[in-house]
Amino acid sequence: MAVTWILSAQEAAHEAGEAAAHGGAETGGASFPPFDPSLFASQLVWFALTFGALFFIVSRFVLPKVQSVLDRRAATLRADLDAAARESAAADAARVDAERVSAEARANARKLVEDMRAKASAELAEEQAKAAAAHGADIARAEAGIAKKRAEAMAQIDSIAADLARDIVTQLTGRTGKASAR
Repeated sequence: MAVTWILSAQEAAHEAGEAAAHGGAETGGASFPPFDPSLFASQLVWFALTFGALFFIVSRFVLPKVQSVLDRRAATLRADLDAAARESAAADAARVDAERVSAEARANARKLVEDMRAKASAELAEEQAKAAAAHGADIARAEAGIAKKRAEAMAQIDSIAADLARDIVTQLTGRTGKASAR
């Protein structure tokens, strides 16, 4: 019995599918309402009324709000672009000023180093000249002392040579040189 009931349900579904496929001739001839030619006139009237109402609402209320938002956005974008251009120009000016100041600082530092180098060279030359003069005086005094000692030594050379000869004779002969010289 359950099998016959399932088969009859399947047959009924199959027959309904065929009826729908053939245009519903067996269901009393009812068709889809938007495609029913007898309803076209009322559908066109309601379409025109609905379109007119929506057009009026959109054109009077929605579009002005959208346009004001677009205008504000465009004004904000223009203001932001103008501010960005001003900031960019200010940044470029600051960069140029920083480069100029840096170049001036490098030039001043280079000049300061050159001045200090020249000053140090001059001081070194002056100190070398003073040292050379001081050493020259010391050398001159030392040479004068050496010359004096040499002169004294040369003056005493005869007496030293005589004493030395006497000592050699005494050593060789065993007698003193003074006694024989008299």
